[in-house]
Amino acid sequence: MPNLLTRLLSYLMPLTRTVPSEVSGPLEVTWHKGRKVLDTRHANYSYGSLQQVLRYGLLFVEPKQANHTLLLGLGGGSVVATLRQELAYEGHITAVELDPVVIGLADTEFGIRADAQLDVVCADAFEWVHRAPTSRFGLIIVDLFVDLDLPAGLQTARFWQEVWRLLGPGGYVLFNTLTEVPLYVGNQELPTYLESVGFAVKDLEVERLNQLLILRKQ
Repeated sequence: MPNLLTRLLSYLMPLTRTVPSEVSGPLEVTWHKGRKVLDTRHANYSYGSLQQVLRYGLLFVEPKQANHTLLLGLGGGSVVATLRQELAYEGHITAVELDPVVIGLADTEFGIRADAQLDVVCADAFEWVHRAPTSRFGLIIVDLFVDLDLPAGLQTARFWQEVWRLLGPGGYVLFNTLTEVPLYVGNQELPTYLESVGFAVKDLEVERLNQLLILRKQ
């Protein structure tokens, strides 16, 4: 009953609970118009506009063809929910998330927890991909933000070379980035660098802030 009452009240006004995190800063779990979302002070982390952006991107990456998906940045788990509930994805998912508080909220607030088809790893994604044994992921989703900041590791050749190594032939990468923050690797803009590595690159501007890069290993 408490959840039902909260859901009903949320149609009248947003109901927010703030949870401190040393990694992400203050996290906000908000009921709004009958739905629960996870936000930072300045950005949606899960189940709001971010879920809409990534849902759109998933239309371009053939997720059902991937036996194993790597998710770098779990957040509240909205990508997992979209894959399973909306796209009927039945493959294995490995999710890597730096913030243990976020992992806890994904579990307690959104019901996203490790099971036979989902591994949840608390680790730095940039170090994890370097240590991971060569695997043939069919899909890698890169959704690495701290509030509205993109980690510096996204502009290193090392990271993208590891992504290439972990991706199977013909596999896809869905990379969520920002429209107003051009990324570089060395002196090359990121899309140009990725093409030089061997990716086919498709650029999708989704909304005011978010931009998606769809990469395919050729």
